[in-house]
Amino acid sequence: MARATPEKRRSRTRGQAGNDRRTQIIKVATALFREKGYHVTSLDDIADRIGFTKPAIYYYFKSKEDVLFAIVNSIVDEALERFRAIADGPGSAGERIHALLVEHTRTILRNLDANTVFYNERGLLSPKREKEMRQREREYTEVMRSLYAEGVASGELLDIDPSVATATLLGASIWSYRWFDPRGRLSVDEVAEQIAKLLLNGYRR
Repeated sequence: MARATPEKRRSRTRGQAGNDRRTQIIKVATALFREKGYHVTSLDDIADRIGFTKPAIYYYFKSKEDVLFAIVNSIVDEALERFRAIADGPGSAGERIHALLVEHTRTILRNLDANTVFYNERGLLSPKREKEMRQREREYTEVMRSLYAEGVASGELLDIDPSVATATLLGASIWSYRWFDPRGRLSVDEVAEQIAKLLLNGYRR
């Protein structure tokens, strides 16, 4: 097996360093956007917190909106991949719906900064990018809607319109980003399971 040349090793090192810096910019920007809001936060703020110069930010992102888009785009990418894996996996429709809800809530609560930015600030994207996000969201909700329809057809799930069911289930799960306290007595996993149980089984004994 041929060894990599010094030039190739240096190229890989530079590439990894670039990815690390880009990730660092996104991480810091996410925290600042949540703390201060997108409009108030400047690229100078992001650069100052990292210890970069603003031109160093411009090397990876052309604008502040590009940073915001990178944040919200990565959330949708990861969520859609996990949703499809669960929906295509084993178990009845009801079991998979339960797993989807747990995963959906868990993902939100484990990434509170990013998801708070996603739900509070994504409307500030350009119309073109907002349209793209809405299309990706439709793909996301369609996974659950189709699965719910499957459960209705099998007699396992309550026979209500799958679009109404999906909007209600996901909407209630999403709202947890507004009230969840990471310092509270319940863990992320416990809250995710309880939300799924409540939404799918109701309040009545």
